[in-house]
Amino acid sequence: MKTNRYSVILLLTVIFLAFSRPVTIAGGDPSFRQLQHIKLPFTPAVHYYTHTGDFTFFLCSTKSDMLMIDGINGKILWQKNFEKDFKNKKFSNQFWNKKANVILVYDEDTKKGIATKYFIDGKTGNTLWTSDKYISDLGDYELSKGFTNYFDDATNGVLLPTRESVDLVNVVTGKTIWSKPITLTGKSKDFDCFIMNYYDLVKIITGKDNEVCVTVDEGKEVTNVNAYFNKKKYLADRQHAKILDIPEKNMYVLMISETIYGFAAITGFNLPSFNMNFMAFNDKTDELIWSKNYHVACEYDWVSNDDYFAKLHYDGVNLYIEHNPGPKTNTGLTVLDPLTGEMKWETTFTASERKSSGLTKTLTTPFPAPDPVTLDGKTYVVNKVKNIVSCFDAEKGTKIWDSEKFPDAQKIPTLILSNGLLIMGYGGDALKCASIVQDKGPNIERYEFNNKDKYGINAYDVATGKIIWSNETIEKKAKDKFDLIAGLQLINGQLFCATDKNFFILDPKNGDVLKSTPIAAEKLGDTWKMFYFPKENKIVLNCEKGIVKIDPASLKIEGIVKTSTVPFYQASKFMNGDDEFQDYAIFTEGDGTKMTFKEFASIDLEKMAIRGVGKGDLLFKEVSRFSEGGEMFYDTDGEELTIYSVK
Repeated sequence: MKTNRYSVILLLTVIFLAFSRPVTIAGGDPSFRQLQHIKLPFTPAVHYYTHTGDFTFFLCSTKSDMLMIDGINGKILWQKNFEKDFKNKKFSNQFWNKKANVILVYDEDTKKGIATKYFIDGKTGNTLWTSDKYISDLGDYELSKGFTNYFDDATNGVLLPTRESVDLVNVVTGKTIWSKPITLTGKSKDFDCFIMNYYDLVKIITGKDNEVCVTVDEGKEVTNVNAYFNKKKYLADRQHAKILDIPEKNMYVLMISETIYGFAAITGFNLPSFNMNFMAFNDKTDELIWSKNYHVACEYDWVSNDDYFAKLHYDGVNLYIEHNPGPKTNTGLTVLDPLTGEMKWETTFTASERKSSGLTKTLTTPFPAPDPVTLDGKTYVVNKVKNIVSCFDAEKGTKIWDSEKFPDAQKIPTLILSNGLLIMGYGGDALKCASIVQDKGPNIERYEFNNKDKYGINAYDVATGKIIWSNETIEKKAKDKFDLIAGLQLINGQLFCATDKNFFILDPKNGDVLKSTPIAAEKLGDTWKMFYFPKENKIVLNCEKGIVKIDPASLKIEGIVKTSTVPFYQASKFMNGDDEFQDYAIFTEGDGTKMTFKEFASIDLEKMAIRGVGKGDLLFKEVSRFSEGGEMFYDTDGEELTIYSVK
């Protein structure tokens, strides 16, 4: 979730609501209120409504024309015709540094000369400065990347090379902050210069064996590079690195995978190896506390190509590495002492579950089991390999008991400790990585969503592992047979349980039904998901034909919204929202399994009303159509730009 920094935008949005006009949507569904509708004099092609996160600026251009729109007031701030204003018929090279709000346009450099670079003020369209000495391409340096990536906020400087020097230049004024003379010691193709990601340093490479580092702010040459190293930022941002903060112990732990470099050379991306490095640091000084290497197997995410199924978890007592078993079958959960990094014990665990669906399709479910929990010296683990729950001595790893086998559900979403019982809810929706073998062509790698599963509840005695009560207990006592557990939540010592037909408050000690609300009476179809919002102390149920809001204190229904819903993650997950309750949105038309959606709706949970309905594909554009905070979104049709208020 992103921090809420947009009170000014919200105020402007309220002002514009009075002057906006509604948009009619087929079927009579409520529409989002239109804030701005702008028709451009041309259809953007190069910058196709490139925008800042707050919608203050929208850059639109072709190779011959460019303009900037103020998305808040709907005005075109400025417009340029390149032939008229720069004596150029077209600029194929157009780049926007959004942080500095400066636009760079230029022709390609030639062997005969260096093309003039034009630096344009994003606010006014005025030319800030020009240069015919900075080159656009030399060795591995490309101005297209350097203009935006090699920018220093503190100095407002951008890294620009000439054939004789590397300069840090104030991108607004064009004044040189510092200049470092260079002499190529190798071929031109060997040259490179860049601001190092995790240092306050610029590295300049003039040959295969010649490089120098200088400070970003002053350009002073340094030899002690490590003194400028931001260890936490570097390690946390690596492709195969994960970070876990443990504030109560004033430390953070990093998990970094070694990679198989030969594989990267062939495919273009790194594949994690079985060796994982673990390092703990003091969160105040970044001083190393301990460093360990353990054998950790993990399944690679072939869809995203940048993640793998292994993670760190701290439950207040132990540090857990959750990974796949292998090559030994009795591994998968590696338990460490957080203070020393020493291994305490291991047990069987799986961080992903792989199953074949036919001869040509394989489905991988990431993290089908919940994190282990520890209480009173005992650690409880869901073994998804054997479909059992196991209890261990938290320090020694000695097994105390195994439960009986439970049904093979695709997900185990809930593990709750209460009143001497371990309550496990099994069954749940899952996002799966699908690998599909084709007769011709490469394999298809994609995500698929599945809401169908085997559902139930088991409450185990923490001392023996015997089942004290289960979903069958509820069915008998409530005389209600259900097919689905839509949610399970412990609130103030009571267990709230949503099924497909009803909503119960259960006594966690014995599964007795203390109160119930017949959701089926609302005639909204089966419930498929329950959400609890602790700040507002409200429960929301997503049903096939609508949404129900419940007060958990009184168990009274506070309102319903009649609308079709699609079992999937909330639409608000893809809308840049910053408040799960205030920004609540669902998909109302589409196929969750195939992840194709025609329609979404924003819901006002306070008033229990639909704010508006929009096109589902807007939530999955490569460039986000929603402002930061999720207050606005935009749609385009050729040269037309329309901005809507979500609320």
